[in-house]
Formats: sequence, structure tokens, C-alpha cells
Amino acid sequence: MHNVKFYSLFIILSIILSSCSKEDYEATVPTYISIDQITLTTNQATEGSTSSSITDAWVFIDDNLVGVYELPATFPVLKEGSATIKVYAGIKDNGISASRKRYLLYAPHVEQLNLVKGETINVNANVTYASGASFPWLEDFESASLSFLYSSGSDTIVNKQSTDVKEGLFSGQVFLDPGMDFFEATSIAFTTIPRTGVPIYLELDFKTNEKLLVGVYLDSGKFLWIVLNETDTWKKTYLNLTDIINNNTPSSEMKVFFGYDAAINSFNTSGPEIHIDNLKLVHL
Repeated sequence: MHNVKFYSLFIILSIILSSCSKEDYEATVPTYISIDQITLTTNQATEGSTSSSITDAWVFIDDNLVGVYELPATFPVLKEGSATIKVYAGIKDNGISASRKRYLLYAPHVEQLNLVKGETINVNANVTYASGASFPWLEDFESASLSFLYSSGSDTIVNKQSTDVKEGLFSGQVFLDPGMDFFEATSIAFTTIPRTGVPIYLELDFKTNEKLLVGVYLDSGKFLWIVLNETDTWKKTYLNLTDIINNNTPSSEMKVFFGYDAAINSFNTSGPEIHIDNLKLVHL
């Protein structure tokens, strides 16, 4: 009799545990979301080129962070039914792989999804600039004249050229002949750049066989904040000016500069050659 009771209890417990295990398993079957890339759409006249280098997706489901994923990515979501996905663009801040940030100057891609367990949903993410983004400077080299000034002692200038461009018909080229060892071009002076901690970036495409120096002039002096390394293919980078502008003595104006200095370069035997395109100074 005792053996019968024990066996019956064992059967009941087995059924309960088996039932719980099945329910638990079913509850953990995810929906998969796949994002191959995030593209950018702009108003060309007021926001410039659609050139971008979006490396990561910051994904929120119903305003809860699911994760940050290097693209392309496929990832699970433990939710089903109707849900709102927001995909924010992530970048390499200052072109540094170890410094990845959500790019706050882009608005997120927003889409309503129907999440079904076990299915994979492809999200074609496309972002735009945030509604409050301002563009004090756009230079795409397509206009008749260029918006550069030149520092005293610069051995050469930025020329328009059409043989090696990122997009459009023209890009900017700087070439230094033997004996030339210094180049520096600046933007015009900007007097309305905010100093309230909002993100401030310089975006550009570049290709160079020597190190390209990029920095800013403020009333308090000249600040070099990054060196762009040699690359034989066009690269897009996002240079973060926020701290350098906010953490220095308040200035009545600021200018961006681009430069080459033989003192820190090896001087390429074929001659230093720098290409730039799609320059944007942008802030919220």
C-alpha cells in the first residue's frame, strides 16, 4: 500500500514538473529581430549629404532598452504581440572603435511590430536628423566657391577636384609639392555655437596618405583635438567638439581648422595628398 501511494505521488509530481517545464520553455521562445544596416535620409539643401557611418543599433522595445548591437545584427526579444521598436544610430565617437556612442543628432527609426514567437522580423531602419539639429556649416564642394580661409604661412590651399570624390561631382583636395611642409585651412568664424552642453559635432568624409590634423580655434587659443590617420579608401567620421568648446574659456567665436605639418608626418614620397568631402558642423 505504501508503495502504491508513493508511486502515485511520484506520478503526480512528474506531471506537475513536466507541465511547468513545458510552460517555462514556451515562455522563453523569443521573436528574432534582424537589422542589417541603418541608413540616413536628409533634406539635401538644408542638411547636406546622406553620407553616414552607423556601426551600431541601440534598440528599445516599448521604451525599454533591449540592447546595443553591432551591425548587422539578429537578436532575440522575449515579448509577443504588438510592440513599438525604436532604433537609434550608434557611431564610433571620434572614429575610435572603443568609444561607441548613441548619436544624439539623429532621430530614431520608429516602427510598430507584431512580435510572434519563433519568427524573425526584418527591420529596415532609416533615420533622419533630430528636429532641433542646426547646421552652421555645410561644405560639399559642389558650389562655385569654397568656404575656407587660410592661416598665415600655409603653403597651399584646398582645391576642387573631380577625379576622386566621395559622392557628387567634386571633393576637396590638398596636395603639397616637395618643399611644402605646412598647410592649414579654417572655416569661417562662428559666433552662435551653444555652450550649454548640447552635442556639437564635425562630420566629414576623408581620404589621405598622411596624417590630417583637425582642431578648433577659440579666443583662448588653438586646440588640436584629433589626428586622422592615413587611409587609402574614403572614410566617414564624427568628431566630437562638445567638451572642447564647453570646457574652455568662453569665446566670442570659434573656427574649425584642417592641417598638415611635416614635423609630425613622414612626408610621403609621392607627396602628401588629402581629400575631404561632405563637411558638416552640426549641433542641437
